[in-house]
Amino acid sequence: MPTQAERRAATRATLLDAAAEVLVERGLAGFTTTAVTDRAGVSNGALFRHFPTRLDLIAATVEHVLVRLRTTYETTFGDLPDRPDVETLLDLLWSAMSDTQFGAVLEVYTQARTDTDLLAAIHPIVAEHGDYVNALTARVAGALGDGTDTAPLAGLGSLAILAMQGLVVGQMAGASPGYERDVLAGFRTLIDTMIGTGRAPTRTGAPS
Repeated sequence: MPTQAERRAATRATLLDAAAEVLVERGLAGFTTTAVTDRAGVSNGALFRHFPTRLDLIAATVEHVLVRLRTTYETTFGDLPDRPDVETLLDLLWSAMSDTQFGAVLEVYTQARTDTDLLAAIHPIVAEHGDYVNALTARVAGALGDGTDTAPLAGLGSLAILAMQGLVVGQMAGASPGYERDVLAGFRTLIDTMIGTGRAPTRTGAPS
């Protein structure tokens, strides 16, 4: 028989899974405690024992999604060969970034720009995720590099992540799928060039 702690943890996980689904389907404007409890099949009392306010629930949902994405990425990354190819790494990164729940989290990020209470609630979570991303780009650069200075590759990895975030936002606004393909192809070329020459590519000509 499950212990009380195990039952409590299971209820919390059920609530957060339901909350992530509601956030995707209804957006932040439609994210209500009633919608979450209905989806989870639990009472309002059970929800408020875990999350005293809607703001607490939103912050916990953001953290829940980011932890899930990081765990999935780490599992897949750990199964890759010691020196994975660029296309595989970018595809793996894009599969995490283009997750519909991550898109919903980005909506929370943008809302926090003008909501100081929301910003305060998610700031520690976002900061922790940023630290993880920085460490990740350093590890990926090490996997791709030749053992010399990998800082330029790590910097390009960070730029790729930021570009993918922009692609996700663009997709939510109805951007052309072809734009995503072109941007990802451009990053493959840049990283391949850096690996091949050991330095960042030189820009020639006027920007298009």
